[in-house]
Amino acid sequence: MPSSPAMALLAYQESVCPHPFDMRFLAKQPKLWLALIVSIPCGMLGGALKYYQVNYNPEFLTTVLKDNAAYNTLVFMLGFIGAFRVEAAYNKFWNGCDHAYAVVGDLFDGSADLIAFNKGAQAAAEEVEQFQQTLIRLVSLLSSLIFAELEAGSDKRLDEMATLPLAYEFELIDIEGIDPGSIDTLIEAENKVEVVFQWIMFLCLEGMEKKCFGAPPPYMQRALGNIGSAITHFHAAQVISEVPFPFPYMMALQLMMVTHFCTTPIVFAGWTGNSAVAAVCSFMATFSIWFFVGLAMELDMPFSFTRNSLDMRYLQKLLNNRLMALVHFFTPGAPKMKQGAGTFEIQLGMLEDSERVLSLNENMRRRTTSGRQPS
Repeated sequence: MPSSPAMALLAYQESVCPHPFDMRFLAKQPKLWLALIVSIPCGMLGGALKYYQVNYNPEFLTTVLKDNAAYNTLVFMLGFIGAFRVEAAYNKFWNGCDHAYAVVGDLFDGSADLIAFNKGAQAAAEEVEQFQQTLIRLVSLLSSLIFAELEAGSDKRLDEMATLPLAYEFELIDIEGIDPGSIDTLIEAENKVEVVFQWIMFLCLEGMEKKCFGAPPPYMQRALGNIGSAITHFHAAQVISEVPFPFPYMMALQLMMVTHFCTTPIVFAGWTGNSAVAAVCSFMATFSIWFFVGLAMELDMPFSFTRNSLDMRYLQKLLNNRLMALVHFFTPGAPKMKQGAGTFEIQLGMLEDSERVLSLNENMRRRTTSGRQPS
């Protein structure tokens, strides 16, 4: 069953119908139990009303709801607003995922450009290495702070949050390598993301003054632009995490859900022929509405640590591994052709017949067979 590492709490399947064994994940949905708590009493009430009518008072409920138009209108309006609520949450979730991945991608792209531009620098090797080590520490710190801000959402506008964001516990690249005075300043700062972003800009300018870059200054625009793009995606993601679903729509939806809960047992008690059918129909009609609206409320928070949220801890670890790889492979530089390899030309149609076109696995297999272990 294919799944995304960044959404380890979710199970996705390519087939239309999930495997019966995968239905166990349904029990882990918090809103499932809320929907059951609401819908089970509704179903029991519908069955009890029909049972009383059949066994004790046949005229009961015959004059309560003579026209079905009012209930049909209520169901139509509730379905319309509910579908709008689910669609809004769905778009909010995927837009949040897009921005989160864009933040990580842009931070890596900018860091990769800056480290690559260190080639051919006139500064001493120690200065270049210090620049690189400081850069990856600050970028890792910036990513963690971005995720913490998104996780806090609208709660950070309060004077005191109940708990600190879990993103503060994400792994960082040697945070103790940064001088304690700067860390103290960062802890006291209100806009921590902007402070670290400004530190990265200062670091790049200081690197240019020390001639830590071998590329001309115009090339620096690409690197700084990528890091700036990450901040742009962060600000766009803040709209998702801080702006809730419009209050008037939410109140209208909740009022309709409560009205639907109160009228559904009465309606199905009058429509059906026995108490069991009335109970099941009342239960299913109420459960479907409350469950899907509850899922929409979960999807509304893509940056919170719920069962249906994005695993930002994975994204932080992914960025850290990429940043450390940049520094690790800086000294070897780009690969070089081996002696005697020469050059060759090949026609487009003959590409598949060429002996020089090998997959990575086939190349490793040949190296192992010839007695050379792949590095």
